[in-house]
Parts: sequence; structure tokens; C-alpha cells
Amino acid sequence: MNHKISFIGFGEAGSLLAKGLIEAGAQVPACYDILIDDPKTAQALKDKAKALGVTAAATAQEAVAGADIVISAVTTSNTLEAAQNVAPHLAQGQIYLDINSTSPEIKRKAAQVIEASGADFVEAAVMDLVPPHGHKVPMLLAGKAAQQATDALATYGMNVTALGDKIGDASSVKMVRSVFMKGFTAILLESLVSAKKLNAEDAVLSSLQTTFPEMDWKGLANYYLPRLIQHARRQSGEMKSVAQTLQEIGIEPITATATGKRLAWLADMEIDKADALPEGYNALLDLIVKTEAG
Repeated sequence: MNHKISFIGFGEAGSLLAKGLIEAGAQVPACYDILIDDPKTAQALKDKAKALGVTAAATAQEAVAGADIVISAVTTSNTLEAAQNVAPHLAQGQIYLDINSTSPEIKRKAAQVIEASGADFVEAAVMDLVPPHGHKVPMLLAGKAAQQATDALATYGMNVTALGDKIGDASSVKMVRSVFMKGFTAILLESLVSAKKLNAEDAVLSSLQTTFPEMDWKGLANYYLPRLIQHARRQSGEMKSVAQTLQEIGIEPITATATGKRLAWLADMEIDKADALPEGYNALLDLIVKTEAG
């Protein structure tokens, strides 16, 4: 079966998933993103969608019409709002796959909204960075139609695993994993920015290389620093969901809260708004330190 898969949210994750699905033979007729409503961003969205052969729909209703699966790939803070906007336009037989990184509580609220329409809600926990995996990034799925969605998406090479019927199970795993993954990058950021102020970033990385020789520390710095700059705002918001999840299971979110604060610190510099970022961790650290100093 050649499934029709539409997207709500067409940022980095949504567009990369769409590209991979199309190349694997799926139909991706349309997407809707709130950027279409802003004259300053509408054309760029249209151009990105057109390059993939996807229609940038003017409304969510237009985007989801006739779709077998609707993938929600919006920002964390818009997860519930997106479900509320799309639900009136869904029908029985459609699957709404929410891949947003948010707490189990928000996933359950979104599920109630979607399932009231007659459609099936499936939560997906994306368990690694979408780039470089693209549509093959590992995902855990949960919900009454999780196995159905898994069977359909696996047809196109997606790395999806159904956990069961209970909404919240997949996102809980993702939230707990994020304590480490985002905590690791925040620690790396804080350590290297501090080292930069001492002109010791290379010495710190060399020392880490000696202690953990199996890891390419300079490579990690080159990879993570630009991504942190570009995604710090989104990730700091996601850490609020992580903290909420930990509180729900009786764990004080000490590390998660600190990680969110460090990422928000970076986001508030708005370095991501620069036309281009310098290459290499030394130059990026220099930019961060100079921006912080004003």
C-alpha cells in the first residue's frame, strides 16, 4: 500500500522525514506550518516544500485531507495547540503521529483531543538526532494504533518499534534519556566556555581525549557547538518537559533544571540569528564569550 503521509510542522525534523519518506516511495502530498501565516517566512516555507514536491497548504484542514497518517512535528510548546487545531479536520481511520519532544502528560492531553475526532493518536519518541539519520532515526511508538503505524512506516524503511497501547510510555523513555543527552551537551558547553576564558579549551579537550580515548572530543565539540547554538531555545523548552516527567515519577529534576537554564542562557544570546556561524569549536567559543561580554 502506498500511504499518504502529511505533515503538521515542516521545520528541520519534518522536512527531513518527508524527504526520506518520499525517496522510499511514500506519498507526501502536503504540509502545514504556521510559518505560512507570516509574510516574512511564507515564501521560504513554500520553496522548501516545493523542492520536495510537497504542497505548502494554506490551512491545516487542507494539509490533512485524505492523509492516512498525519505527522505532527511542531515545537514542543505548540504540541497541544497543534492537536487542537488539527482535530476538527480529522476522521476515523486516520492516524495522528505526534513526534514532538514533550512530557507524557501533554501527550495524553493531545491524545484526548485527537481521539475525540475519531482518529487514532500515536505518540512517537524520537530516540536520536534526526540528522544524520533522516527518516530512519529510531522511534518508539505507543497508542492503540501503534502497531498499525509501525507496520505502515516500516514499509518505507523507518526504524520504528511499537511499545504498546499506553500513551506516555514512549515519551517517558525519551524524557529520561534526555536527562543524559542534553545534560551531556550542556556540561560540554559550560566546560568549554569556561576553558575558553582561560585560553585552555584545547588543553581541556586533550585531557578528555586522554581520559576517554575511545571518543573524538574535538569532533564532538565541532559537532555539538553549532547545533547547540541553533537549537538551544527549543531544547531548553524540552527540558521543562523532562523536569515535569521526573517530578511525576518522584525524582527531583536537579540536573534537568540546570541543563534547561544553561541552554536558555545560550539561547538568550540569539547567536543563532547571525547570517552565518564561524566554523570550528575555537571560533564558536570565541563568539559565545564575546557575545556574552557584550
